[in-house]
Amino acid sequence: MNPTQPRHSNPLPSYTAADEHPLELFAFFRRWRPSLVRDLVYTFILGLAFGLFFFALFAPSLADGGWGLHLWHTFVVAMAIAYTIHGLYVLGDRMLARWLHRARGWQRAIYHIALPTAGVFAGYGIAISLLSDPIAVLRHIGDIFTPGVVQGVAVMAVMVSGGVLFAYITRLRELLERERVAAEQRRVLEAQLRMLQAQIEPHFLYNTLANAVGLIQPAPERAQLLLERLIDYLRATLAASRGVELPLRGEIDTLTAYLELMKVRMGDRLRYRIELAEAAAGLSLPPMLLQPIVENAISHGLEPKIEGGEIVLTAAVEANELRIVIRDTGAGFRPDAPRKPGGGVGLANLRERIAALYGREGGLSLTDNSDGGVCVTLRIPMSRLAPGQAG
Repeated sequence: MNPTQPRHSNPLPSYTAADEHPLELFAFFRRWRPSLVRDLVYTFILGLAFGLFFFALFAPSLADGGWGLHLWHTFVVAMAIAYTIHGLYVLGDRMLARWLHRARGWQRAIYHIALPTAGVFAGYGIAISLLSDPIAVLRHIGDIFTPGVVQGVAVMAVMVSGGVLFAYITRLRELLERERVAAEQRRVLEAQLRMLQAQIEPHFLYNTLANAVGLIQPAPERAQLLLERLIDYLRATLAASRGVELPLRGEIDTLTAYLELMKVRMGDRLRYRIELAEAAAGLSLPPMLLQPIVENAISHGLEPKIEGGEIVLTAAVEANELRIVIRDTGAGFRPDAPRKPGGGVGLANLRERIAALYGREGGLSLTDNSDGGVCVTLRIPMSRLAPGQAG
């Protein structure tokens, strides 16, 4: 019920009151963004529902004319209990945050039984104090909490804690299913990426080797340099393909090898500059996340332009997110330009991949570069990234 804590992506989703309000069990109540005011209103609605339920449960046994007073007393008791449970969850989520992050199964179930149970008894005591003289309540607490009253409050506690536990289990199953579907989407997209790589690389190798053969007699030194750069690129690509994720500096090494190879082919028509902040260098990213953007910049931006252009890549951590910007001074947006076969993974596919990996928190945007060409910005929240392995 505390919306101020950030939501992180874990291998196994962990549901706590800090993550969602119990009313979010119903899709209707997921329309509004979490906030303190929203959760307090939701608690009022939940308390009102419980109050009406218990009033309806005991109304048949009431004498004529006593309904109004009983309705008011039930309302006060229900609200006191609801907001006491709310407060206990806020307190528990803050004091036991580390334990809750690790707790699973029966430990979490006990947590969701103990807090509502304590909230029912404490809330009932608060309600009685509000409805009468608090000092008199303290003096005669034994007369107020008779065995019958304790039994009735205990039944109420079982019902309330059972409802909270049911909401927890139901939402946890939904979160697990959502995580399973997202993981399956990631696997499908990674398989599609590998298939695209398998289609692209033979075409890329064919063109590069054909260029090398064409340079053997007129420019043997350039042919040798081209083959050396190809070997460097293949070595970097092979190292990247062995892991699911690698540090950003490893992806930059692969990009540098690719750009050096293309520079041999394009000569002075290709210029590039890379600015990698130290804070961003060790963050882990899936391989081949940036190369499609650079391939597009060369294929659709620099190569069609007679004088070529420059590619500038900057990567830094800004406002709790990794921001990677790739600018080129190429031909810019050309909707009528013909598509080149084997020209790299399309940006539409890359958007789908980013959405599957990082959800709505990640983003890929294209804008006009102020110096001509295109500017591509990739944003990934730091909460979805892990430190990379040095190497």
